[in-house]
Amino acid sequence: MAHHHYDMHLRHPDGSARGTKRHVSATVVRVFPGDRISTDGAEHQHIWIDDLRALDDGSDYTADVFVAIRITNGGIGEDIPFQVDTQVELQGMFIPALEADPGPDNPHLAVMHFVHAPVGFIRYEDKTYDRG
Repeated sequence: MAHHHYDMHLRHPDGSARGTKRHVSATVVRVFPGDRISTDGAEHQHIWIDDLRALDDGSDYTADVFVAIRITNGGIGEDIPFQVDTQVELQGMFIPALEADPGPDNPHLAVMHFVHAPVGFIRYEDKTYDRG
């Protein structure tokens, strides 16, 4: 498995996560298998989701969203075997497209990150991923 490094500027200078905390259900529309991306000293799995339905008091969002899932160094600890056109529930920090930095696998989409403890989690195929 290849590892690539990129700084996506997903944190504020004080180390806190950028964005607004959101809890949504969505459809997996793209899975980037194989390579992990190293960001902020940890390896991440990348997917795209769309058709976000609010499970909080926020708004639904119908465009594609890039999701960076921290695996190592405080992340969920394992890759998730996502399949396209399946449902996923997640909570994390949402960054609107106009405020997000483009990077590998993200050509200018909104971003969902910090989908691990203590802020977020992912529920997929009846399993919850949230280690921190």
